Amino acid sequence: EPRMIGSGAAMAQQAHALLSHFRMPERDIEYGMVAALRVLDALDASSPSIGGPMDLCRITPEDGAHHLSPEEVDAVREDVRRWVGLEHRALDELFE
Repeated sequence: EPRMIGSGAAMAQQAHALLSHFRMPERDIEYGMVAALRVLDALDASSPSIGGPMDLCRITPEDGAHHLSPEEVDAVREDVRRWVGLEHRALDELFE
């Protein structure tokens, strides 16, 4: 397990815990963007030092750094909403 230190260590640990079972290294960049925003939303809800609106950058070897526009962040946020909805339905079905 990675050792995290510094002022952001608690947030990094929470992010790691939230994503550890999703096999992130096996996922593509779009999945990573959705996961990053989902973690930022969770940190926003649990930490007074995090707050929106959220800015996201996508960095790839081919394209370099791309700062997402508010509209692009909204599209990622819609995928986050779909993810959360799927989890809710899965849990509902699991305990029916």
